[in-house]
Amino acid sequence: MKQKRQTNTKQDIRTALTQLLLAEPFESISVSKLSRKAGINRGTFYLHYLDKYDMMEKLKEEVLTDLQALYQSEAPAKKSILALLYYIKEHHSFFYAISQSHFTNFNQSIKDFILLLLMEIPDYENRLKDLYQIPSPYAKEVLLSCVETIVTTWIVTGAKEKPEEIGQMILTISRYEKLQGQKKTNTN
Repeated sequence: MKQKRQTNTKQDIRTALTQLLLAEPFESISVSKLSRKAGINRGTFYLHYLDKYDMMEKLKEEVLTDLQALYQSEAPAKKSILALLYYIKEHHSFFYAISQSHFTNFNQSIKDFILLLLMEIPDYENRLKDLYQIPSPYAKEVLLSCVETIVTTWIVTGAKEKPEEIGQMILTISRYEKLQGQKKTNTN
């Protein structure tokens, strides 16, 4: 029962944060304002978080954990990407709100997450270099930036397209099937 109450309280705080971020910048949101909006007292807030910055970091970690749990490296890429996109669509208000906050550095967070997924591909740096025909650091940045831009644009424009459409864009732009299927080439 206590676990359910904690989960509900954290969800109330997350909902309140989402609503407040849609109206004002993170920097102007106080713990008092957040607590009032969530319908809790400040003491309850502090049972869960040290301060609003700790809250934001923990929320970010929770979301990344959820996304990592959804991504299955053994599953076909399309299935895993769709699972991630459905999660984002289901929690669109939250993703939109944090994407608007400069504090979260949302774009970089997306790139960091994509890089984690990319690193699961054996020899991904050489594969990217071969695929894009440019040096590996540039090829990696091209891929990360393109996918991040697609996801961010989808979120900030209201996630109107179906996750399948966005997933196909990501697979196309990243050339994911070729990236996965290429054999390591001798670069001597």
